[in-house]
Amino acid sequence: MADKSVTGDREVIADLRRFDAAARGELQKGIGRIALKLLTRVKAQKLSGQALNVRTGRLRRSITQRVEASADEINGIVGTNVEYGKFHEYGRSVKAELKQHRDGFKAGLTASKPEVNPDDLPPRSFLRSALAELKKEGVIEAEISAAIDRAVQAKR
Repeated sequence: MADKSVTGDREVIADLRRFDAAARGELQKGIGRIALKLLTRVKAQKLSGQALNVRTGRLRRSITQRVEASADEINGIVGTNVEYGKFHEYGRSVKAELKQHRDGFKAGLTASKPEVNPDDLPPRSFLRSALAELKKEGVIEAEISAAIDRAVQAKR
C-alpha cells in the first residue's frame, strides 16, 4: 500500500470560499444591472408608446427595481405598486370580476358593487414583454457571463 497525503488542502478550500464570495458579489451586481436595464426599457419604450401611452405618467414613475439576495438565490425585481398596473399587464375581465362579487354575495360576504367597465381590458404587457425581449436579445445571458468572467479575473 502506498501512503498518500494532500498538502495545502486548507488553503485550497479558503481560496474556493473567497472565489465563491467574489462570484456571488459579481453575480449580484450583474443581476442589478439586468434589473436596471429592464426598468429602463419598460419606462423608455413600453410605457412611452410600445405597449401603453402616457396619460399622467404615474405608472411610469412608479416602476422600481431592486435586488434581493438570500443564501440560495439572487433575484432582480422590477415592478410597480400602482393598482391598475396589474390590469394593464394581465388584462381585466369584467365578467370574471362580476362572478367573483356574485359568489361573494352567495357566501354571505359583504362586497361593494364593482365598477363595471363596458369592455374587458385586454392584456398589454409592459413588464413581461420587456423581460422576454431582453432574454431574446441575449442581454441576460451576456450580463451573467460577464459577471462570472469578472469574478474569475479578480481571482487571478
